[in-house]
Amino acid sequence: MAHDGVPRGTAPRTGPCRRARRRRRAALLAAGALLPLPALAGCSSDDGPAAAPPAPMDVARTARADVADRGTLRWAVDELPGTLNAFQADADAATERVAGAVLPALFTLDQRGRPRRNPDYLRGAETVEREPKQIVVYKLNPKAVWSDGRALGAADFAAQWKALSGKDHGYWTARNAGYDRIEKVEAGVKPHEVKVTFARPYADWAGLFTPLYPRTVMGSPDAFNDDARKDLKVAAGPFAVAGRDSGAGTLTLARNPKWWGDRAKLDKLVLRAVPRERRAASLTADTVDLAAVDAATAAHINAAHRPVGQGRKGAAGSPADGTGGR
Repeated sequence: MAHDGVPRGTAPRTGPCRRARRRRRAALLAAGALLPLPALAGCSSDDGPAAAPPAPMDVARTARADVADRGTLRWAVDELPGTLNAFQADADAATERVAGAVLPALFTLDQRGRPRRNPDYLRGAETVEREPKQIVVYKLNPKAVWSDGRALGAADFAAQWKALSGKDHGYWTARNAGYDRIEKVEAGVKPHEVKVTFARPYADWAGLFTPLYPRTVMGSPDAFNDDARKDLKVAAGPFAVAGRDSGAGTLTLARNPKWWGDRAKLDKLVLRAVPRERRAASLTADTVDLAAVDAATAAHINAAHRPVGQGRKGAAGSPADGTGGR
């Protein structure tokens, strides 16, 4: 899935469909509705272990050309992320959502959970040698640049490897699987190539360097531990961090003017801290547009927003009474 910057169920341009979207809000789920799922292990749950199972995904596919331009999507999260560094121990689902919108995802997961090369960032990536050591060469998209104008390159890969290798305990990192097997990272033979040599084979190499942080975040323990906790000054995705309002409980992402891929449909994406027990009221009051809710809550909100004459399931004239609504 490429970066579209819109949920697949966002309403087309027509007015009635836009109103229908409002009635379907409770059925929209956070996971995968807006951003590509990165090939990244260790993601935490937004709702915690005690949460009820979410409602089934009910997001219809919509052709990009049929989605209206501009607008703001308000997305409910349990709380604002404590860090924007996805490799720190207190990173959560909100951290992953921000990373998915503003940072490179070299590989994304398809509907079957298989990693697929993201052409916005990679022209190619393959294992070119297996003996005596595994060597992987990444061929970066020449258009891929950070929002400060610098091209993505080997320096970013090398900084992330060193930070996550586990060799420097000054980095407060939550995991280093795979990175601890890398022996060296260097520029490839051709421009825009990165060569990664593994001291020991690593089959899941496609799960590394996603998200990819700029070397300014990964380059030193101080930067890694502190600089990306509340803000990411440099982005390389369709959105960039635009501001955080802890008092209002919002984190705003705005369209990245340096983005080289398909232009994001949304102007802004606002993560809003809304506890689970308040999400139904927030959806009904139109203070959020997207929220993960359980099946019972989704059914209750959808029933409350059902148009006059449609009837509840099981009522006279509904499909449940055998008349097919005729």
